[in-house]
Amino acid sequence: MTEEDNLAEKFYKLLNTLKNAEEKISQAVQENVLDTDTFNSIEEEVLNFDLLEKDIEKIQTRIEQDEYSVLGSSLILDNEKDLIEIKTYSQKGEKSFVNTVSAKVKQVTNIPADILEEIKIKGRVEISLKFDD
Repeated sequence: MTEEDNLAEKFYKLLNTLKNAEEKISQAVQENVLDTDTFNSIEEEVLNFDLLEKDIEKIQTRIEQDEYSVLGSSLILDNEKDLIEIKTYSQKGEKSFVNTVSAKVKQVTNIPADILEEIKIKGRVEISLKFDD
C-alpha cells in the first residue's frame, strides 16, 4: 500500500466518522419547531417575566403531546446578546432530546430582584425549571 492509498483510506474513514456523528447528533436532537410568536410573554422584543412560566408550560405540554417525557427546562437570559433562550429536555424510550427556542429581547418587565441582580453582575442568568404535574 502506498502512502497515497493510506492517506485516502484515512480520509474516507474520517468522512465516515463525520457522517456517523452527524446521524447520531440528528437522533439526539428533536426538531420540534416552536414559534415564539405564539408566546404571551414576548411582545415587540419586550419580555414580561410574569407570563413566562405559562409559555414554558405550553412548550412542555406540546412536547408531552408527542408522547415524550419532559425532564425539565432551562431558561437563559443573556443581557449582552439581548437574548432569551428556553431549552426543554425530554426523553422517549432510551433517547434524549432537547428543544431550543430563542428570541431577541431588549427589555424585561416584572423581573424578580434576585434575577435582575445576577444579570447586572454576570450579564446573564440561567434558571432550571421543572413543573409538577
